[in-house]
Amino acid sequence: MNINSKRNHSIFYSMKKLFSILSLVIISASFFVAGCSKDEDPIPPTITFKQDAGFVSANITADYGDTLNFGITAKSNGTDNLAKFQIYANGQQMLDSTINTATFTFDFYTVKTILDKEVWKFVTTDIAGNSKTDSIVITGNFGEILTYSSKTLGAQSNTTEKGFISYSNSTAAQYTQDEAFNHQADIDMFCFYENTATSVNMMTLAAPGSNIKGIFTGATATELYTVKNVTFFVKTTLTAAQYDAVQNDAVIRASFDPKNQFKKAKLLTAGDVYSFRLQSGKYGLLKVITVSGAEEGSLQIAVKIQK
Repeated sequence: MNINSKRNHSIFYSMKKLFSILSLVIISASFFVAGCSKDEDPIPPTITFKQDAGFVSANITADYGDTLNFGITAKSNGTDNLAKFQIYANGQQMLDSTINTATFTFDFYTVKTILDKEVWKFVTTDIAGNSKTDSIVITGNFGEILTYSSKTLGAQSNTTEKGFISYSNSTAAQYTQDEAFNHQADIDMFCFYENTATSVNMMTLAAPGSNIKGIFTGATATELYTVKNVTFFVKTTLTAAQYDAVQNDAVIRASFDPKNQFKKAKLLTAGDVYSFRLQSGKYGLLKVITVSGAEEGSLQIAVKIQK
């Protein structure tokens, strides 16, 4: 073998040995990286919801005013204690609790609002910064309504417009004073104008059960009814535009405040919005469109009522 051949053989052997060493290094490094990756994968805490009867544990539908019971348990990954627990409702923070424990349980209740959809988000974070988020969606199951865009009621001396109205049987039937006497059980409201020493210039709505006296005369006067329905009225803060936007009974029911209910809606003015509850238990909203005249005058209203 000549000198060049020996030199080439030596170089080849050295390169082969170098490649073997590099391969071992690469393989070892791969195992090291894989081992580190496996060991360092973050393990987040967990969130579970109470499954007992009456508790919300998944997406549901609910009526306005329904009670919603939540029971939440957050647990650590077994190594890192929980540091924080938070609750959000449609992005608004409702709870921000700082903790230092392996397990955290929180029970609370709320009621279904007028929103079509509520997203409740629950977040827990441990001391290592690992976090877990879970959400529950509450969709409104609201009632249908009937809409009467314009009803004109005459005051007590108006001989053109009928001043008594019934919302029975999904209608908005109007009657004169004499006609209404034969439909006593159906009469929900009547229109009249007051102008006395204590009540001046007041276009008013009431029901037979409000015991209005001295307004209607003759054998068919309301004080002579044997069946007297009561309707309660509440003046709301809703605008006319907000009334127009109502599409179900959620806002209607939310607008009725039993602590501020009255048997008359008085001094009615264009733009006013009242909520009301009929003898039948149905709730509604009325918007005053126009008010004109006195005893011979009239009242134009729009009404939305539970179907």
